[in-house]
Amino acid sequence: MRSPIILSGKSSETREMQRILMKRPDTVLVLLAAYFAVMFGIRHIIPDGLRYDEAQQAFFSQWIVAGYDSQPPLYNWVQAAFVAVFGLSITSLAFVKAVALFAAYASYYRLAREVLTERLFAVIATLSLMTIPQIFWEAQRDLTHSVALVICINLFLLVVIRTLKAPTTLLYASLGLIAGLGMISKYNFALIFLGTFVAVLANPQWRVRLYDPRILLSCLIGLLVVLPHGLWLLDNFGVASNKTLTIMGQDAPDEALLKFVQGPIRFFRITVIILAPLALVYLLVFRSNLLRSLRASTDWTRLFGWIFVTIILTVLILIVTIGMTALRDRWLMPFVALVPLFLCLKLEALKVQSHDFLGRFLVFPLTVMLLVPLALTLRTNAPQLFGSYQAYNMPYGDLMEHILAEEGRKPGLIQTTNWMVAGNSHLQTPDIPVMATSLEALQLPYAWSDENPMLLIWLRSEGDTIPPSISAWLERAAPVHRLSGPRSIERPYQHSFNDETAALGYAWVYPPSP
Repeated sequence: MRSPIILSGKSSETREMQRILMKRPDTVLVLLAAYFAVMFGIRHIIPDGLRYDEAQQAFFSQWIVAGYDSQPPLYNWVQAAFVAVFGLSITSLAFVKAVALFAAYASYYRLAREVLTERLFAVIATLSLMTIPQIFWEAQRDLTHSVALVICINLFLLVVIRTLKAPTTLLYASLGLIAGLGMISKYNFALIFLGTFVAVLANPQWRVRLYDPRILLSCLIGLLVVLPHGLWLLDNFGVASNKTLTIMGQDAPDEALLKFVQGPIRFFRITVIILAPLALVYLLVFRSNLLRSLRASTDWTRLFGWIFVTIILTVLILIVTIGMTALRDRWLMPFVALVPLFLCLKLEALKVQSHDFLGRFLVFPLTVMLLVPLALTLRTNAPQLFGSYQAYNMPYGDLMEHILAEEGRKPGLIQTTNWMVAGNSHLQTPDIPVMATSLEALQLPYAWSDENPMLLIWLRSEGDTIPPSISAWLERAAPVHRLSGPRSIERPYQHSFNDETAALGYAWVYPPSP
């Protein structure tokens, strides 16, 4: 019996979408393309302050190098290449992000089509991503490398499954290519790689694919893809690992036993929190069918089951061996993204008819697709409704305009302390090189003269004087100089609703007098 509560929320638009998808399931890709086109437009009507990952991409777009920081470089390379052709702007940042998000959903749908017999279940699995907040909200606002990882995971599993079904030389070559791209998208791709290896090894019919001589071609291509970043990683292992290891050990207790207990508890708690909305939606839609389906099984459910078990056990081993007690939801997001597909495989194995539940299910993702653009717009353009500002509201444009106008000079270089300030500064002045003391390995050539002095910028929260990291850099880069400053500038937040202002400290550095 259908739920009257859910049916009462079905609008004529939902019924029309149900009719279209039942007739042409692939229309889900058109729906998703339209949604991300809207989100691309939304990014242009909210303030131009950059959040964490956006600022990183704006800053890193000045280089195409083998490695940058604690994250592998795949997304950085794509963004930097796009900026090199079209220039740095909100449009170039938002376009790459919108295309990446659409590619994540589209590749997920293609993967679902490969293992699910009913195309409508592939639709349900794909739109179920709209019930996982870390995907429909956090990935939209900030995540970049994790989105690239989701794409690589989807494509990797798609090629693995096709290879298991009917291997060809091209598929083995593709397997190596995508595995290599996965490793340079985000390091925890290794968990998916390991989980898939175990799953294939566990099935005698699939195991023979590992003995095929063409697997050597996969290995060779994968190694060639990883090689440039791998060589950088050997020389910069501390840069790549220190930040992550520090985060993993945050708030860790001193006692070994407490570490042993606290880590697994946090891991399972954050996993449950992430999956709770998805589980609730599936219980409301499928009811007892969901619980009964958990006992159903096919080769593909066992494949994903082995992947999940391997990931869980590996994470638990890491927790025990390195004392990992702090986990962030974005680290688990690419793996929990596979759960809707796993559940739909289970439901299909139980012989549940997808068309009986599509209309009931659509209410949830379509509602999310209406609310997210509205919420993002209101949260930034009407901050008074929430009593606080977002990173988007930071008035970098006004601040930079005042600083440059006051001095009447174009800087030859802007030096900052971190990529948040650096990325936002570079967006406002894309023709000026920008560097950050937190990433001193990333250097740029620059002009330095009376007409093009260096500009030092930092957040006022770092102090009224030049921060020590900038002072140390200045002593190395230009031990003899003339300093104008330090000074400070304040401007109201974008869409300000009170007297609160944002402030930057800055100083101009000129060559010594002749």
